[in-house]
Amino acid sequence: MTALIWDLDGTLLDSYPIIVDCALQTLREYGETPERGELHCRLIESSVKDVLTKTALARGLDPDALWERYQALNTAEDGRVRLMEGAAETLEALSRRGTANFVFTHKGATAKAVLDRLGVGRFFADILSAGDGIPRKPAPDGINLLCARHSLDKRKTFYVGDRALDLRCAHNAGVGAIFFFPPSSPASPPDGNYITVRSLSEIPGVIKEIS
Repeated sequence: MTALIWDLDGTLLDSYPIIVDCALQTLREYGETPERGELHCRLIESSVKDVLTKTALARGLDPDALWERYQALNTAEDGRVRLMEGAAETLEALSRRGTANFVFTHKGATAKAVLDRLGVGRFFADILSAGDGIPRKPAPDGINLLCARHSLDKRKTFYVGDRALDLRCAHNAGVGAIFFFPPSSPASPPDGNYITVRSLSEIPGVIKEIS
């Protein structure tokens, strides 16, 4: 059985505008005034928590305070989150083909509720989020846990994400990687051995070819 483990923000969920808004507000409340486009790239190249932590440490602030403020702002905006173009149709096509779908995300404990609200929660056999207390990517723990819990063959398992962090996570877990690199992305594609798709709608065809 082929299995896909999905990242959410920036992959299945069109949430980066909200993420950048919340990170900007958090940083401004603590006296930082980054340029929006530059911050967007930094968030893709690392993570929100990494950017906030580095900013806090450089200014002698409490990293946990910035992170908690960001999380509160971001959770309050869950109702604005929308699916990426083609996400629902892609998941439907994969499910019809018998591909098993899972989620491992840095998004908080509201991840399942957001997916259910958007009508796609039914496609996932299991969802692991930051609310489960699993070490953050690129640590492979989340992928390894899903593989063990559901007896997934790592030779037929792929992690789908939009950042270099996701690719490193897949590599560390010993599974394949599918890099979602939409034309709108402000970042550059990272180095590495992975499959690249520019649209989610390409994924069923890619899986058919390699399964």
